[in-house]
Amino acid sequence: IYELENIRRETSDTSVQNVTNVLLMNSYLEQGDYKRAQDFLSETFGAQKANKPNSSAYYSTIAGQVIKGARNQIERYRALGIMVSDRNLPLEAVNDIERMRETLELVVTQTKEIGKDKQKSDGAMALLEEATNSRSALARDDYDARRWRDEITDSRERLANSRSVITNAVDGTTTAASMPQNTTAAKNPPVILNSPTTEATPVFEPVAMESKPQSSGIVPAAIEKPSLEQPEKTEPEPRKTFVVGNAPKQALEVPKPDVTPQTALAKDDFPLEVGSLIGYATKQAAPVYPPAARSMRSTGVVKVEVTVNEIGDVSQVQKTSGPTLLQTAAKDAVKKWKFKPFVRDGQPVKATGFVNFNFSL
Repeated sequence: IYELENIRRETSDTSVQNVTNVLLMNSYLEQGDYKRAQDFLSETFGAQKANKPNSSAYYSTIAGQVIKGARNQIERYRALGIMVSDRNLPLEAVNDIERMRETLELVVTQTKEIGKDKQKSDGAMALLEEATNSRSALARDDYDARRWRDEITDSRERLANSRSVITNAVDGTTTAASMPQNTTAAKNPPVILNSPTTEATPVFEPVAMESKPQSSGIVPAAIEKPSLEQPEKTEPEPRKTFVVGNAPKQALEVPKPDVTPQTALAKDDFPLEVGSLIGYATKQAAPVYPPAARSMRSTGVVKVEVTVNEIGDVSQVQKTSGPTLLQTAAKDAVKKWKFKPFVRDGQPVKATGFVNFNFSL
């Protein structure tokens, strides 16, 4: 440990620094020196908070090593047939598990703070999810396990609510980049209210203008002329009410021709189900291995289901499955792919399919 600490202080090489940090944190955990491990985490967290060079990558590597160390500890206890939630464990084991819980909770607290920065939120959320899963596996009881499983869900909701981009996406016509929720809420109602009233006013105002003179003309006619003529003049009233009925019908008929072609186009443009899209790719981009996943030796296959538009570009990522730490890299890579346009009945159409990315070290 002494030699590793000297190397860490003296080296300026990023790769050597990363390897040294991982080995140093692993040594602290293997020796049960959780105090120095927590101080190491806090020191690196303070450095990345001060935006020092490469500090974010350094923190990700040592936080990933803490998570991996916790999992190794759980596996060792399971191999010995010991439950970490057992209250009758020897005092040394109880203290060891409790200090590991504290270290994981420190990682959770720090990654939440890092996640407030939008530029670092993706990596922080990946670390937060892995840390809470490991903390749930080290739970004292079922209630404690459920609490930490719910923690990641709450953190995702807080992150989603903090992003104004998600709020602005609700506005179909408005494309403001960063608008607070209150202003968007204030702008939406007048847009919604004005559109129906402006459409309704030309329909209902002339009807009201016609109905008023009609009613005023009917009243003296009913007084001056005999009762036989009254039903004759009551007949124009339903006729004029038919006219009133025709006005909204005309207003309703306006969107009808817009709806029918849309439905027809929707049926014609129903995307083709292609399956694997690799054989249709004209341009491919390899994913970048995330530093946190690399430090944790995370490997596996990530399946990304996408929608390809009429010109062969990826228009939407529908679903991803596979190791959590690797999904973001796979999604970023597939968005750069290009495909041959898919044709049906001589017309270009959208298509759906998937691309598998195999991450290995």
